[in-house]
Amino acid sequence: MAKTYRHIKTEDMESSFELDLSPMLALMVCLIPIMLLSTVFVKVTVIESPLPQVVQKAIEEDRKKKDREIEVTVVMNNNKSMELRVTEDGKARVKKTFKASSTSWNFDGLRQELISVKRAYPKTFRLSLYPGENVPYDDIVNFMDAVRKTGDENVKLTVTDEDTKETAETDIMFPDVVFGNLLEG
Repeated sequence: MAKTYRHIKTEDMESSFELDLSPMLALMVCLIPIMLLSTVFVKVTVIESPLPQVVQKAIEEDRKKKDREIEVTVVMNNNKSMELRVTEDGKARVKKTFKASSTSWNFDGLRQELISVKRAYPKTFRLSLYPGENVPYDDIVNFMDAVRKTGDENVKLTVTDEDTKETAETDIMFPDVVFGNLLEG
């Protein structure tokens, strides 16, 4: 008997190879959430500053007030001018406009006027801000920094606790800035 050999041509055969990616996908499904959870996107920190207890108590009392006898308001216009208004029991006590010096806000002039307002009303720590719609965010932050403290180590404001008659000197003016036009369109 004669043996017959069959020659297989590999060129005619179609070979297919399938790669199983399910273990790799399972690994990615587990690793991506773990990496996202372990990453800190925004780190919020509170900077504690030592305030005299009398000042801290006065700030807390001012925050709890619902009806305000004294309203301190600043309007930041789009033309870099600011209007300061102080009303006491609904009557205007101070109304002053601060024009821009060249292309920057006149924060120094405003700060000097706010020091005199703060001396007249030492128990008021809240200021209402009405920025114009085209006022940049950086300018609003600079405004908040300008009104928070007196900006001069030699200028101190006196706060007295009415219960204990204890007094303290501080450079804190208006740490609570409230946006007055937040709900306006």
